[in-house]
Amino acid sequence: MDENATIFLSYASPDYERVHEYFVALVADGLDPWIDKEKLVAGQNWDFEIRRALARAEIIVVFLSENSVSRRGYVQKEIRIALDQAQTKLHDDIYVIPVMLDEVPIPSQLEGIHVITTASENPYKQLSDAIATQLRRLGLESAKLQGNPKLRWKMTWCRDCWDGLPGYETAYQIPKFSSDLYHQVSEITDVLRGWAAAEAMEQRKIKFCQSSDRCSFGQESFRRMNSWEASCGTPTVHERIVSMSFAVWTTAVGAAHPNMFFKTFAFTLSPVSQISTLQSIFSEPDEALVVIQRDVRHQLLHANERFPSDEGAAPELDEEWVNRGTASWEDLVNFVFEPDGIEFLFSPYQVAAYVHGPQFAKIEYKKLAKLMHRDYAFALGVEHMQRDRL
Repeated sequence: MDENATIFLSYASPDYERVHEYFVALVADGLDPWIDKEKLVAGQNWDFEIRRALARAEIIVVFLSENSVSRRGYVQKEIRIALDQAQTKLHDDIYVIPVMLDEVPIPSQLEGIHVITTASENPYKQLSDAIATQLRRLGLESAKLQGNPKLRWKMTWCRDCWDGLPGYETAYQIPKFSSDLYHQVSEITDVLRGWAAAEAMEQRKIKFCQSSDRCSFGQESFRRMNSWEASCGTPTVHERIVSMSFAVWTTAVGAAHPNMFFKTFAFTLSPVSQISTLQSIFSEPDEALVVIQRDVRHQLLHANERFPSDEGAAPELDEEWVNRGTASWEDLVNFVFEPDGIEFLFSPYQVAAYVHGPQFAKIEYKKLAKLMHRDYAFALGVEHMQRDRL
Protein backbone atom coordinates (compact mmCIF):
# COMPACT_ATOMS: atom_id res chain seq x y z
CA MET A 1 0.00 0.00 0.00
CA ASP A 2 1.31 3.43 -0.97
CA GLU A 3 -0.36 6.54 0.43
CA ASN A 4 2.10 9.09 -0.95
CA ALA A 5 0.47 11.80 -3.03
CA THR A 6 1.94 12.37 -6.48
CA ILE A 7 2.96 15.94 -7.31
CA PHE A 8 3.18 16.46 -11.09
CA LEU A 9 5.68 19.06 -12.34
CA SER A 10 4.65 20.62 -15.67
CA TYR A 11 7.29 22.68 -17.48
CA ALA A 12 8.84 23.48 -20.85
CA SER A 13 11.88 21.36 -21.71
CA PRO A 14 14.35 24.29 -21.88
CA ASP A 15 13.53 25.05 -18.22
CA TYR A 16 14.53 21.63 -16.94
CA GLU A 17 17.60 22.77 -14.97
CA ARG A 18 15.64 25.42 -13.08
CA VAL A 19 12.69 23.11 -12.40
CA HIS A 20 14.99 20.30 -11.31
CA GLU A 21 16.04 22.40 -8.31
CA TYR A 22 12.43 22.32 -7.13
CA PHE A 23 12.28 18.59 -7.80
CA VAL A 24 15.34 17.95 -5.63
CA ALA A 25 13.98 20.12 -2.82
CA LEU A 26 10.61 18.34 -2.85
CA VAL A 27 12.30 14.93 -2.73
CA ALA A 28 14.41 16.14 0.21
CA ASP A 29 11.16 17.00 2.00
CA GLY A 30 10.02 13.39 1.63
CA LEU A 31 7.52 14.14 -1.16
CA ASP A 32 6.91 12.26 -4.43
CA PRO A 33 7.29 14.74 -7.31
CA TRP A 34 6.85 13.40 -10.85
CA ILE A 35 9.05 14.88 -13.56
CA ASP A 36 9.40 13.27 -16.98
CA LYS A 37 13.21 13.23 -17.22
CA GLU A 38 13.47 11.42 -13.88
CA LYS A 39 10.49 9.05 -14.17
CA LEU A 40 10.41 8.01 -17.84
CA VAL A 41 12.73 5.29 -19.09
CA ALA A 42 13.82 4.42 -22.62
CA GLY A 43 11.17 2.65 -24.68
CA GLN A 44 8.14 3.82 -22.70
CA ASN A 45 5.22 5.54 -24.44
CA TRP A 46 5.90 9.02 -23.08
CA ASP A 47 2.50 10.50 -23.97
CA PHE A 48 0.69 7.64 -22.22
CA GLU A 49 2.90 7.82 -19.13
CA ILE A 50 2.50 11.60 -18.82
CA ARG A 51 -1.28 11.35 -19.12
CA ARG A 52 -1.35 8.59 -16.52
CA ALA A 53 0.81 10.62 -14.13
CA LEU A 54 -1.49 13.62 -14.62
CA ALA A 55 -4.55 11.50 -13.83
CA ARG A 56 -2.93 10.15 -10.65
CA ALA A 57 -1.58 13.47 -9.42
CA GLU A 58 -3.05 14.98 -6.29
CA ILE A 59 -1.31 18.30 -7.04
CA ILE A 60 -0.06 19.78 -10.34
CA VAL A 61 2.63 22.47 -10.30
CA VAL A 62 2.78 24.49 -13.53
CA PHE A 63 6.05 26.37 -14.12
CA LEU A 64 5.56 29.51 -16.20
CA SER A 65 8.38 31.00 -18.22
CA GLU A 66 9.11 32.66 -21.53
CA ASN A 67 9.58 29.15 -22.92
CA SER A 68 6.24 27.77 -21.75
CA VAL A 69 4.01 30.83 -22.26
CA SER A 70 5.22 32.25 -25.56
CA ARG A 71 5.03 29.13 -27.72
CA ARG A 72 2.86 26.08 -28.30
CA GLY A 73 4.01 22.81 -26.81
CA TYR A 74 3.06 19.83 -24.68
CA VAL A 75 3.02 21.96 -21.55
CA GLN A 76 -0.03 23.77 -22.97
CA LYS A 77 -1.82 20.43 -23.30
CA GLU A 78 -0.85 19.53 -19.72
CA ILE A 79 -2.40 22.78 -18.48
CA ARG A 80 -5.65 22.05 -20.34
CA ILE A 81 -5.82 18.52 -18.93
CA ALA A 82 -5.06 19.79 -15.42
CA LEU A 83 -7.77 22.46 -15.56
CA ASP A 84 -10.26 19.93 -16.91
CA GLN A 85 -9.51 17.58 -14.01
CA ALA A 86 -9.69 20.49 -11.56
CA GLN A 87 -13.42 20.74 -12.27
CA THR A 88 -13.91 17.49 -10.33
CA LYS A 89 -12.22 18.87 -7.21
CA LEU A 90 -13.71 20.78 -4.30
CA HIS A 91 -13.76 24.53 -4.89
CA ASP A 92 -11.23 25.19 -2.12
CA ASP A 93 -8.81 22.41 -3.09
CA ILE A 94 -5.26 23.49 -3.91
CA TYR A 95 -4.86 21.42 -7.06
CA VAL A 96 -3.11 23.58 -9.70
CA ILE A 97 -0.23 25.71 -8.40
CA PRO A 98 1.36 28.10 -10.95
CA VAL A 99 5.00 29.08 -10.30
CA MET A 100 6.64 31.87 -12.31
CA LEU A 101 10.23 31.32 -13.38
CA ASP A 102 10.27 34.52 -15.49
CA GLU A 103 8.24 37.71 -15.46
CA VAL A 104 5.65 36.73 -18.05
CA PRO A 105 1.94 37.41 -18.56
CA ILE A 106 -0.28 34.97 -16.70
CA PRO A 107 -2.11 32.70 -19.19
CA SER A 108 -5.83 33.40 -19.29
CA GLN A 109 -6.58 29.78 -18.28
CA LEU A 110 -4.83 30.37 -14.95
CA GLU A 111 -6.42 33.70 -14.10
CA GLY A 112 -8.09 33.53 -10.72
CA ILE A 113 -5.49 31.11 -9.31
CA HIS A 114 -2.87 32.55 -6.95
CA VAL A 115 0.53 32.53 -8.67
CA ILE A 116 3.89 32.21 -6.93
CA THR A 117 5.94 34.95 -8.60
CA THR A 118 9.63 35.67 -9.05
CA ALA A 119 9.16 38.63 -6.73
CA SER A 120 8.34 36.29 -3.85
CA GLU A 121 10.88 36.37 -1.05
CA ASN A 122 11.07 32.59 -0.94
CA PRO A 123 9.12 30.98 -3.80
CA TYR A 124 10.03 27.44 -2.77
CA LYS A 125 8.66 28.00 0.76
CA GLN A 126 5.41 29.32 -0.70
CA LEU A 127 5.17 26.22 -2.90
CA SER A 128 6.02 23.93 0.00
CA ASP A 129 3.40 25.59 2.24
CA ALA A 130 0.71 25.28 -0.45
CA ILE A 131 1.51 21.59 -0.99
CA ALA A 132 1.53 20.93 2.76
CA THR A 133 -1.88 22.59 3.13
CA GLN A 134 -3.41 20.40 0.43
CA LEU A 135 -1.80 17.22 1.72
CA ARG A 136 -3.27 17.86 5.16
CA ARG A 137 -6.66 18.11 3.48
CA LEU A 138 -6.10 14.87 1.59
CA GLY A 139 -5.28 13.04 4.80
CA LEU A 140 -8.99 13.01 5.64
CA GLU A 141 -11.17 14.64 3.02
CA SER A 142 -14.65 15.84 3.84
CA ALA A 143 -17.51 16.39 1.45
CA LYS A 144 -19.94 19.00 2.72
CA LEU A 145 -23.55 17.88 2.55
CA GLN A 146 -26.16 20.53 3.32
CA GLY A 147 -23.49 22.63 4.99
CA ASN A 148 -22.15 19.89 7.31
CA PRO A 149 -19.24 17.44 6.94
CA LYS A 150 -21.29 14.20 6.91
CA LEU A 151 -19.18 12.02 4.67
CA ARG A 152 -15.43 11.47 4.92
CA TRP A 153 -12.95 9.40 3.00
CA LYS A 154 -9.27 8.62 2.94
CA MET A 155 -7.53 7.53 -0.24
CA THR A 156 -5.26 4.47 -0.11
CA TRP A 157 -3.18 2.68 -2.75
CA CYS A 158 -2.74 -1.10 -2.99
CA ARG A 159 0.10 -2.44 -5.16
CA ASP A 160 1.40 -5.83 -6.25
CA CYS A 161 3.99 -7.00 -8.79
CA TRP A 162 5.69 -10.18 -9.95
CA ASP A 163 8.62 -10.57 -12.31
CA GLY A 164 8.06 -13.25 -14.93
CA LEU A 165 7.86 -14.03 -18.65
CA PRO A 166 5.74 -12.00 -18.75
CA GLY A 167 5.28 -10.50 -15.29
CA TYR A 168 2.59 -8.23 -13.95
CA GLU A 169 2.18 -5.09 -11.87
CA THR A 170 -1.10 -3.88 -10.43
CA ALA A 171 -2.08 -0.80 -8.47
CA TYR A 172 -5.45 0.53 -7.41
CA GLN A 173 -6.62 3.50 -5.38
CA ILE A 174 -9.61 3.07 -3.08
CA PRO A 175 -11.46 5.69 -0.97
CA LYS A 176 -12.17 4.42 2.54
CA PHE A 177 -15.51 5.97 3.52
CA SER A 178 -16.80 6.82 6.98
CA SER A 179 -19.71 8.87 8.30
CA ASP A 180 -21.39 9.74 11.59
CA LEU A 181 -24.73 9.98 9.80
CA TYR A 182 -24.67 7.21 7.18
CA HIS A 183 -23.44 4.30 9.26
CA GLN A 184 -23.24 1.76 6.43
CA VAL A 185 -21.07 3.77 4.02
CA SER A 186 -18.08 1.53 4.78
CA GLU A 187 -19.86 -1.03 2.58
CA ILE A 188 -19.21 1.26 -0.40
CA THR A 189 -15.50 0.77 0.20
CA ASP A 190 -16.10 -2.99 0.30
CA VAL A 191 -17.79 -2.90 -3.12
CA LEU A 192 -15.01 -0.82 -4.68
CA ARG A 193 -12.25 -2.93 -3.19
CA GLY A 194 -14.03 -6.11 -4.29
CA TRP A 195 -14.11 -4.93 -7.91
CA ALA A 196 -10.48 -3.78 -7.89
CA ALA A 197 -9.20 -6.88 -6.10
CA ALA A 198 -10.99 -9.14 -8.60
CA GLU A 199 -9.33 -7.27 -11.48
CA ALA A 200 -5.94 -7.61 -9.79
CA MET A 201 -6.52 -11.35 -9.37
CA GLU A 202 -7.17 -11.65 -13.11
CA GLN A 203 -3.75 -10.13 -13.79
CA ARG A 204 -2.10 -12.79 -11.62
CA LYS A 205 -3.32 -15.52 -13.97
CA ILE A 206 -0.41 -14.61 -16.23
CA LYS A 207 1.61 -16.94 -13.99
CA PHE A 208 -0.17 -19.82 -15.73
CA CYS A 209 0.82 -18.52 -19.18
CA GLN A 210 4.60 -18.23 -19.00
CA SER A 211 6.54 -18.40 -22.26
CA SER A 212 10.10 -17.48 -23.19
CA ASP A 213 8.90 -17.09 -26.79
CA ARG A 214 7.15 -13.82 -25.92
CA CYS A 215 9.81 -12.13 -23.82
CA SER A 216 13.15 -12.64 -22.09
CA PHE A 217 14.79 -11.89 -18.76
CA GLY A 218 17.43 -10.20 -20.86
CA GLN A 219 14.97 -7.35 -21.47
CA GLU A 220 14.36 -4.45 -19.14
CA SER A 221 11.64 -5.46 -16.69
CA PHE A 222 9.07 -2.91 -17.92
CA ARG A 223 9.21 -4.45 -21.41
CA ARG A 224 7.99 -7.81 -20.09
CA MET A 225 5.36 -6.53 -17.69
CA ASN A 226 1.61 -6.45 -18.10
CA SER A 227 0.28 -3.58 -16.03
CA TRP A 228 -3.13 -2.66 -14.66
CA GLU A 229 -3.67 0.52 -12.65
CA ALA A 230 -6.92 2.09 -11.45
CA SER A 231 -6.82 5.69 -10.23
CA CYS A 232 -9.89 7.00 -8.42
CA GLY A 233 -11.02 10.56 -9.01
CA THR A 234 -12.30 12.63 -6.12
CA PRO A 235 -15.73 11.26 -5.14
CA THR A 236 -18.59 13.57 -6.09
CA VAL A 237 -21.27 14.01 -3.45
CA HIS A 238 -24.51 15.60 -4.59
CA GLU A 239 -27.38 15.72 -2.10
CA ARG A 240 -27.80 12.07 -1.02
CA ILE A 241 -25.87 10.37 -3.82
CA VAL A 242 -22.12 9.76 -4.06
CA SER A 243 -20.44 8.72 -7.29
CA MET A 244 -16.88 8.28 -8.46
CA SER A 245 -14.92 7.43 -11.59
CA PHE A 246 -11.83 5.27 -12.00
CA ALA A 247 -9.38 5.84 -14.82
CA VAL A 248 -7.93 2.40 -15.57
CA TRP A 249 -4.60 2.32 -17.40
CA THR A 250 -3.39 -0.89 -19.01
CA THR A 251 -0.37 -2.10 -20.92
CA ALA A 252 0.22 -5.59 -22.31
CA VAL A 253 3.46 -7.17 -23.46
CA GLY A 254 3.61 -6.97 -27.24
CA ALA A 255 0.64 -4.60 -27.63
CA ALA A 256 0.87 -1.85 -30.22
CA HIS A 257 0.21 0.80 -27.57
CA PRO A 258 -1.13 1.17 -24.01
CA ASN A 259 -4.77 1.92 -23.38
CA MET A 260 -7.15 3.27 -20.78
CA PHE A 261 -10.83 2.98 -19.93
CA PHE A 262 -13.30 4.20 -17.31
CA LYS A 263 -15.19 2.41 -14.57
CA THR A 264 -17.73 4.38 -12.53
CA PHE A 265 -19.78 3.67 -9.41
CA ALA A 266 -22.77 5.45 -7.85
CA PHE A 267 -24.54 4.93 -4.53
CA THR A 268 -27.46 6.41 -2.66
CA LEU A 269 -26.62 7.34 0.93
CA SER A 270 -30.03 6.98 2.56
CA PRO A 271 -30.31 4.04 2.35
CA VAL A 272 -26.81 3.01 1.29
CA SER A 273 -27.41 1.12 -1.97
CA GLN A 274 -25.69 0.85 -5.33
CA ILE A 275 -27.11 2.37 -8.51
CA SER A 276 -25.98 -0.46 -10.77
CA THR A 277 -27.47 0.87 -14.01
CA LEU A 278 -28.48 4.35 -15.06
CA GLN A 279 -31.78 3.25 -16.59
CA SER A 280 -32.89 1.99 -13.17
CA ILE A 281 -33.35 5.57 -11.91
CA PHE A 282 -35.93 6.37 -14.62
CA SER A 283 -39.62 5.60 -14.62
CA GLU A 284 -39.56 6.23 -18.38
CA PRO A 285 -36.25 4.61 -19.44
CA ASP A 286 -37.05 4.43 -23.16
CA GLU A 287 -37.85 8.13 -23.32
CA ALA A 288 -34.84 8.96 -21.15
CA LEU A 289 -32.56 7.05 -23.53
CA VAL A 290 -33.79 9.10 -26.49
CA VAL A 291 -33.15 12.38 -24.62
CA ILE A 292 -29.70 11.28 -23.49
CA GLN A 293 -28.66 10.02 -26.93
CA ARG A 294 -29.77 13.23 -28.65
CA ASP A 295 -27.98 15.53 -26.21
CA VAL A 296 -24.82 13.46 -25.84
CA ARG A 297 -24.40 13.01 -29.59
CA HIS A 298 -24.86 16.72 -30.20
CA GLN A 299 -22.20 17.59 -27.62
CA LEU A 300 -19.71 15.06 -28.96
CA LEU A 301 -20.16 16.11 -32.57
CA HIS A 302 -20.49 19.88 -32.19
CA ALA A 303 -19.30 21.10 -28.82
CA ASN A 304 -16.35 18.94 -27.82
CA GLU A 305 -13.44 21.25 -27.00
CA ARG A 306 -11.87 19.36 -24.12
CA PHE A 307 -8.86 18.11 -26.07
CA PRO A 308 -8.14 20.58 -28.85
CA SER A 309 -5.31 19.93 -31.24
CA ASP A 310 -2.09 21.96 -31.23
CA GLU A 311 -3.70 24.26 -33.80
CA GLY A 312 -6.48 25.04 -31.33
CA ALA A 313 -9.34 23.42 -33.27
CA ALA A 314 -11.64 20.86 -31.65
CA PRO A 315 -11.27 17.35 -33.10
CA GLU A 316 -13.97 16.36 -35.54
CA LEU A 317 -15.54 13.06 -34.52
CA ASP A 318 -17.08 10.59 -36.94
CA GLU A 319 -20.89 10.67 -36.68
CA GLU A 320 -21.31 6.97 -37.42
CA TRP A 321 -18.73 6.12 -34.75
CA VAL A 322 -20.46 8.38 -32.19
CA ASN A 323 -23.89 6.90 -32.95
CA ARG A 324 -22.56 3.37 -32.68
CA GLY A 325 -20.90 4.12 -29.34
CA THR A 326 -24.11 5.55 -27.84
CA ALA A 327 -26.61 3.08 -29.31
CA SER A 328 -28.00 1.57 -26.09
CA TRP A 329 -28.00 1.72 -22.30
CA GLU A 330 -25.08 -0.72 -22.35
CA ASP A 331 -23.02 2.07 -23.94
CA LEU A 332 -23.93 4.52 -21.15
CA VAL A 333 -22.56 2.57 -18.19
CA ASN A 334 -19.98 5.16 -17.12
CA PHE A 335 -21.61 8.16 -15.47
CA VAL A 336 -21.17 10.49 -12.50
CA PHE A 337 -23.84 12.57 -10.77
CA GLU A 338 -22.42 16.10 -10.75
CA PRO A 339 -24.14 19.02 -8.96
CA ASP A 340 -25.53 20.38 -12.25
CA GLY A 341 -26.16 17.21 -14.22
CA ILE A 342 -25.14 13.69 -15.19
CA GLU A 343 -21.71 13.48 -16.78
CA PHE A 344 -21.02 10.62 -19.20
CA LEU A 345 -17.50 9.29 -19.72
CA PHE A 346 -16.45 7.52 -22.91
CA SER A 347 -13.21 5.57 -23.12
CA PRO A 348 -10.88 5.76 -26.14
CA TYR A 349 -12.30 3.86 -29.12
CA GLN A 350 -15.88 3.98 -27.85
CA VAL A 351 -17.01 7.10 -29.71
CA ALA A 352 -13.78 8.28 -31.35
CA ALA A 353 -10.38 7.16 -32.53
CA TYR A 354 -7.68 6.48 -29.97
CA VAL A 355 -5.78 9.62 -30.98
CA HIS A 356 -8.70 11.78 -29.75
CA GLY A 357 -8.50 10.26 -26.28
CA PRO A 358 -11.47 9.95 -23.89
CA GLN A 359 -14.62 11.98 -24.47
CA PHE A 360 -17.15 13.54 -22.09
CA ALA A 361 -20.67 14.95 -22.19
CA LYS A 362 -22.99 16.30 -19.49
CA ILE A 363 -26.78 16.54 -19.44
CA GLU A 364 -28.53 18.95 -17.09
CA TYR A 365 -30.99 17.51 -14.58
CA LYS A 366 -33.78 19.74 -15.84
CA LYS A 367 -33.81 17.73 -19.08
CA LEU A 368 -34.20 14.40 -17.25
CA ALA A 369 -35.88 15.06 -13.90
CA LYS A 370 -39.44 14.50 -15.12
CA LEU A 371 -38.49 11.04 -16.37
CA MET A 372 -37.00 9.88 -13.05
CA HIS A 373 -38.49 7.73 -10.32
CA ARG A 374 -39.51 10.09 -7.53
CA ASP A 375 -37.19 8.45 -4.98
CA TYR A 376 -34.15 9.20 -7.11
CA ALA A 377 -35.39 12.70 -7.89
CA PHE A 378 -35.55 13.36 -4.15
CA ALA A 379 -32.13 11.78 -3.59
CA LEU A 380 -30.67 14.14 -6.22
CA GLY A 381 -32.59 17.17 -4.93
CA VAL A 382 -34.39 17.72 -8.24
CA GLU A 383 -37.90 16.75 -7.15
CA HIS A 384 -39.03 20.36 -7.60
CA MET A 385 -38.41 19.91 -11.34
CA GLN A 386 -41.17 17.27 -11.39
CA ARG A 387 -43.92 19.41 -9.87
CA ASP A 388 -45.74 20.28 -13.06
CA ARG A 389 -45.89 16.56 -13.77
CA LEU A 390 -47.55 15.62 -10.47
